[in-house]
Amino acid sequence: MTTPELPYRFWREQAKIDYFSLFVPAWLSLNAWMRERFTAQDERRILEALKLGGHPLFDGFAGIVQSADVRGSDFRSNLGELHRALVSANLSYATRHRGKGVSLDSCAIDWSSGQVDSVLRERTEESDPTLELGGGLWVENDPARLFAAYIEIVYQVRCALFHGALPPNANSERVIRYAYLTLFAVMETV
Repeated sequence: MTTPELPYRFWREQAKIDYFSLFVPAWLSLNAWMRERFTAQDERRILEALKLGGHPLFDGFAGIVQSADVRGSDFRSNLGELHRALVSANLSYATRHRGKGVSLDSCAIDWSSGQVDSVLRERTEESDPTLELGGGLWVENDPARLFAAYIEIVYQVRCALFHGALPPNANSERVIRYAYLTLFAVMETV
């Protein structure tokens, strides 16, 4: 004899937010915006042009990441959680930088250079030009490099999800959750 499902458990499960299904249209929103804005046909070239800034999406990102208000604080916190989730999930590049982890500590900011860079920084004194993402995680206060790193990360998350490299587990769910939260906030600026 089986125990009937308790109603509160059923409803609790119904109340969970499915970030996987939310991330996909958020990505599609970014993808459509990029394709309207940039003329290159190759996705990688569009991404590299996007990373250069000089457009409303970059301006929106820079505004949020440097904002002293609650929205900026929440965004930076979510960006820090995205980094931590990526490290926990051990997400790696599948192509050119195969085997290297995808995070704020390992980013192909300029794909053509073949290098992976870190935007993480240690804060040594109060006057350091850094931004805190929460929990003692600091990044350089360079919105252009931070934006390029962020766009590369979101693209790599998209690739991992769409190509089946993100297993359906708690670590992947955290990656998608924070990728969605940050991407939605950035897309709201355009």
